[in-house]
Amino acid sequence: MTGNNKCIVYGGGGFIGSHLCEALVNSGYEVVLFDKLNFSRKNIIHFEDKIKITEGDFNNEIDIKNSLAGINYVFHLVSSTLPASSNENPVYDAETNLISSLKLFRECIDEKISKVIFLSSGGTVYGIPESVPVKEDYFSNPFCSYGIIKRTIEEYLFLFNKLHGLDYYVFRLSNPYGERQNPLASQGAVSVFINKVINDETIEIWGDGKVIRDYIYIEDAVKVLVKSLEVSSSDKVFNLSTGIGYSLNEIIEVIRKISGKKIFTEYKDARSIDVPVSILDNKLAEKVFGSKPRTSIEEGIRKTYEYLMKAKQ
Repeated sequence: MTGNNKCIVYGGGGFIGSHLCEALVNSGYEVVLFDKLNFSRKNIIHFEDKIKITEGDFNNEIDIKNSLAGINYVFHLVSSTLPASSNENPVYDAETNLISSLKLFRECIDEKISKVIFLSSGGTVYGIPESVPVKEDYFSNPFCSYGIIKRTIEEYLFLFNKLHGLDYYVFRLSNPYGERQNPLASQGAVSVFINKVINDETIEIWGDGKVIRDYIYIEDAVKVLVKSLEVSSSDKVFNLSTGIGYSLNEIIEVIRKISGKKIFTEYKDARSIDVPVSILDNKLAEKVFGSKPRTSIEEGIRKTYEYLMKAKQ
């Protein structure tokens, strides 16, 4: 690590961001956490004295410009929309995510930022792949606004690199799960399902439960993000995943074994936005960053279950 080790994490107070900030601190980086005004600090309460916290509006150019003073590395984790609802208002999606990202990148050029790390979406940018696991060079054809915007931001990073020399990496993240993930959210099947089981509530599933996803434990994911600051590569886009797929029914069965509880499920009509199978090839990231996910689905779900059980007490 060089002496220039000051990072900013946009969206640092959330599930992924808080784990990333903590991992960066533990790796010796100086960390600035940027999040919206009055954001909840429950995810960072145990290490907030080790970081600088900046509250502001990601859509406000002045806030962004001020937040970049003295920064070397930028992590862009912000998204104002969700895959399932982004098609309802694609104009809002573009205004709050694409335009704001472009303004951030312009400021990064002006501030001579060393590297930008953008967290993209492995589950939406590829659309419905012809075969799995999907490699980074697969022709993507996303069919939700969320995926289109993520893919477009990737392309603009490529453009800014060619025009202005802005160094960057894009990580197409699969389905992260683990401690601190909001169990009451509309996404994040592992945490949502576990919370339902703990509270003896019915798990609602869109479709027959055979939808397959690539689940990666959050600590495995952020290790790669931290490692990416130390590695230079001509490759710029990476899948961040395990390369292994599990169906929703299989996830439920693992939770059943760990909890020892009877699980109640209700199957509903499938949604058109749900990709049937999403498994991402992770060999390029392993090759470049020398990091391979170590946490099995059973171990990761057990840790998440224990965390949510403790939070309930």
